[in-house]
Amino acid sequence: EKPVDDQPIIRPIAWTQVNQHDFTQIRRLAGVVEPVETANLSFLVSGKVDKVNVKLGQNVTDGDQLASLDQRSFNLNYQSAEAQLEQAEASYVEASNEFSRYSELVKQGVVSRSGFDTAKSNFESARSSRNVAQTRLDIARKDLQDSRLMAPYSGVITKRNVEPSQQVSVGQAVFEIEGKDGLEVQVTVPETIIQQLKSGMNLPVHFPALPKITLQGVI
Repeated sequence: EKPVDDQPIIRPIAWTQVNQHDFTQIRRLAGVVEPVETANLSFLVSGKVDKVNVKLGQNVTDGDQLASLDQRSFNLNYQSAEAQLEQAEASYVEASNEFSRYSELVKQGVVSRSGFDTAKSNFESARSSRNVAQTRLDIARKDLQDSRLMAPYSGVITKRNVEPSQQVSVGQAVFEIEGKDGLEVQVTVPETIIQQLKSGMNLPVHFPALPKITLQGVI
């Protein structure tokens, strides 16, 4: 028989030395990360989409054309307004010459006062019609420009809700763009610790989906 070992078994333990340190309380607050600069983009005029020039996630530069509507109706409206302005200009010039002629003749007593008043009324009416025609041309030109959707600033397309041949209305969101000015975190802070936070204070920001990444945020 083998000899029996009666010595007690000493079990290993994990240990650490306790050190004195300052008491620090850590509070973790949940928040939402959002881009500093973001906007929903839409056309200022309604129409049928002709071209879509960008894809989801594409980087764009300030002034890039993102999409455009069918130009035919806008071009026709612009040409019609341009022709109306030319006609109004011709009528204005004719009425202006007539008014100038009557102004000289009434001083000489050759024509009656009623004829002068009629010429003056026609001149003012022609001037008003010319101003209205100019305004219509400006509106038609603006509608033509607004039929092309441009990037308001450099950024990334994060939403695309439009396809070619789709009918869109005024104000309908067709793209969402996020700028490249960084991120911000919106946090709801309990009133018990709100007085401990100050402007310019640095705080670490952790992401549950990205455990290896820690950013420094500034209040």
